[in-house]
Amino acid sequence: MKTTAGLWIDHRKAVIAIISEDGVETLEILSNVEKQSGRLAGARSTTAYESQRAPTDDSHEREFTGHLNKYYDEVIAEIRDAESLLLFGPGEAKGELKKRLERD
Repeated sequence: MKTTAGLWIDHRKAVIAIISEDGVETLEILSNVEKQSGRLAGARSTTAYESQRAPTDDSHEREFTGHLNKYYDEVIAEIRDAESLLLFGPGEAKGELKKRLERD
């Protein structure tokens, strides 16, 4: 029997089901990343010059991308031995992971 993996993924967590002749194994991997950190639901600061104390959007984006890369590495390590993969989820993460799998 060949090994099949089903993967539901978004930027916050991945749920993996691996089906093989040994049975079914399920696991969950949490990314521990948040897209937007800092401000709450568009609330404006009452403090002058807040933008000078907050990191730039570029540094937030680089940090977010770095966390996602580590997260995707963990997911790929778990599904590496699967002969077929069913990939699904609600957002962009499944497409990002698919591109990464095709590239690597």
